[in-house]
Amino acid sequence: MAFTRNLSRAVTWTVATALISVATFSVMHSRSPEGKAPETAYSRALKTQTIRCGYVPFPPNFVKDPNTGKISGLDYDITEALGRKLGMKIVWAEETGWGTAVAGLDTGRFDALCNAYWINPSTGRQAYFARPYYYQPLFVVTRAKDARFNRSREAINDSGVKIASMDGDNPKFIAEEDFPKAQIFTLPDMAGMGMVFESVATGKADLTFASANDFGEYNEHNRGKLKLVLIDQPVRIYPAGFILPLGDDKFRSMIDTAMDELIYSGQVDAIVKRYAKYPHGFIGIERPRTLNSAAP
Repeated sequence: MAFTRNLSRAVTWTVATALISVATFSVMHSRSPEGKAPETAYSRALKTQTIRCGYVPFPPNFVKDPNTGKISGLDYDITEALGRKLGMKIVWAEETGWGTAVAGLDTGRFDALCNAYWINPSTGRQAYFARPYYYQPLFVVTRAKDARFNRSREAINDSGVKIASMDGDNPKFIAEEDFPKAQIFTLPDMAGMGMVFESVATGKADLTFASANDFGEYNEHNRGKLKLVLIDQPVRIYPAGFILPLGDDKFRSMIDTAMDELIYSGQVDAIVKRYAKYPHGFIGIERPRTLNSAAP
């Protein structure tokens, strides 16, 4: 009887151990194919010698011809120059929006958003920012005949004022932080700045915050509808650069090192100047230009 009980226990223990081993194996392999850690953007880029870029079309930073598919623009030129520095091919993998770019990084649809994205803490909680390659001031934009905001920003902080912004875009965050009494007129994140400006021009909103460059592009085709006010008082001056997958330190270091070389060699300056069509549109990254300015 004792032998039978011991044998029964041994069999039960063996079966239980086997079941635990099978369950452990199954869990491990369901979490990671072949038991390997998920591939990072850095390891994938080194293996394929390519960088897959997400992009948001907006002139003059990124322009894609709808007929030919040809791509051009400031961000395009910067990114292609960075690829040459690294000896890697740039693959323009997917069009996205400002509010959906982080999701594209998280799901691995692309390795970087290769646009000048305004650096902000909200996005910084979800993604890395690469080294910025220029600064961009944001100004108050309102209707041409609206004089309420000509002299003071204080007039904006009023419950009767509507501020237009795409969902997830920086004007929304600025409005919430600096002008909490004002209302926010929100448009979809893929709407584009043209739609934001039109919402102000048609009276759906009273103002928005935009770069002089975005305003200039709109104003060329819509003379007399809108105006920039308080030019000497921009609501923000943002550094702008790529966003990268959160936690991929090697990939960020690789991108930052190449961007440093582009900045300090003067290549970024030369590219930015080609697209500096409007006053106050871009502010270059300061870099040493003489032995005196490089001295500690």
